[in-house]
Amino acid sequence: MKYWINRIMREDQHNLPILLRQGKEAHLAEDTVLSVGDQLRTLNGWVEVRDDFGLVVRLGPSSELAYALDPQGGNIAHPFEQPSLIFFGEVYKFRYYVRPLEVVACGKYRTSCWYCPSSMHARNLDENRDAFYALAGRVPIWEWDEEGESFVIVEVPEGHKAILRHDSMKPMRKRYIVEEVCPITSEEWAHIAFNYIDPGRWAREVNREVVATGS
Repeated sequence: MKYWINRIMREDQHNLPILLRQGKEAHLAEDTVLSVGDQLRTLNGWVEVRDDFGLVVRLGPSSELAYALDPQGGNIAHPFEQPSLIFFGEVYKFRYYVRPLEVVACGKYRTSCWYCPSSMHARNLDENRDAFYALAGRVPIWEWDEEGESFVIVEVPEGHKAILRHDSMKPMRKRYIVEEVCPITSEEWAHIAFNYIDPGRWAREVNREVVATGS
C-alpha cells in the first residue's frame, strides 16, 4: 500500500502544512510518498492524501494525519498489525471505487474507528466530542476492546450525523456515548460540498493550466 500527498492548498504564506519524519520537519510537496511513522499537520492549509486503490482523504485546517503501525491494522474483518492512517481534526474521506468482494480498511479517527467504503466527513467539536457525517451509504463507527474484540459504537444512516462523546478514563466499551443522531443540515451540506467535495477546488494546478490552454 502506498499513500502520497496529491494536493496542498494554502490560505496564505503563514503556518503552512508541515511533514514530520522521525520527529524532524521534512520537505513537504505534492507527490511526496508517506513513510510509516510520518505525521502530517495542516496548520492553516489544506491537504489531500491518496492511495493506490481509490482512497481520497482531504484534511482541513488545524487537522492531522499520522501513518503508523496499528495492532489490528484498522481492519474489522481480518485484524493484523499493519500500517494505518490515523486522522484528527476536520476530515473528508471517499473512494473512487472498491474492488468486488474486497475488504478495505478505512483508517482510524483518533478517538474512534470506522470501517466503511462510504463517503464520510468527520470533525472534532471539542476536547471530548466528535461529529461523524454519513454522506453516501450507512457509516458504521467501531472500536476494539481490551480483549481485541471489535464492537460497533453506532451506525450512522445516510444523510445523518452522529455526535460522539468519549472519556479516555473509562473501559473501551463504556468509553463512548452517542449524544445525538440527526439529519445533516443544509448549512452543513453546503460547508462540506464547498470545502471538500467540489472537484474544481481540489484540482491540481497543472490540470487547471491544461484546461485553460485548451479552452
